[in-house]
Amino acid sequence: MKLLCITFLLLFSGLSQAQPFIGSNHAAKIIDEALKRKDLKWLPFPMPYEVERSAQSKDARFLAALVDHDLLVRKKETKMVTVEVNGAKRRKVQVGWVYDYPGAQAGAAGQTDEGFYYGYGRLKNIMELSKPYLIGDYYYVEAYIQWYVDDLQHWVQDAAFDGARTLRRSRESFAKPFEKRVYLQYDGDSWAFWDGKPGQL
Repeated sequence: MKLLCITFLLLFSGLSQAQPFIGSNHAAKIIDEALKRKDLKWLPFPMPYEVERSAQSKDARFLAALVDHDLLVRKKETKMVTVEVNGAKRRKVQVGWVYDYPGAQAGAAGQTDEGFYYGYGRLKNIMELSKPYLIGDYYYVEAYIQWYVDDLQHWVQDAAFDGARTLRRSRESFAKPFEKRVYLQYDGDSWAFWDGKPGQL
């Protein structure tokens, strides 16, 4: 009887340490859910942002378009500036725009989320899925995936943002998906998305 108990414990211990398995369908479900939970935000520049009223730069065009789509507000600012002309310093009036998030107040730092939500990720395809491998106390699998942007916001389609690579690529991402490596971790009970590199805390 004692020998039977020892044999059973050894067998149970061996099974508990056995390499876990995860199929591609199970991995796809976990990855897709993880991508959907993360809002994608475009962060072109910090706010508030000031430009000359006559500016025609790429940033100025982006800012004006964001105002048109009610994602930013702007106010006119007039101030005296010193400029150098032919070696002489002169004072002149400069008229500009100050852009900020709607509802932002002076001194209210941290009360407005930075960036502009434009969608969330979805899994298109798992191109490669490794076998589970052990690092420390946990098993991991590495997946090389294709993904695209879903819930793409209407303002992203504005031609004013053609010069913003992130937004331009997001528009075409279903037909031309992004690619990246992601990891899943097995904690001894179940698999979960690992937002980092294997072995990192």
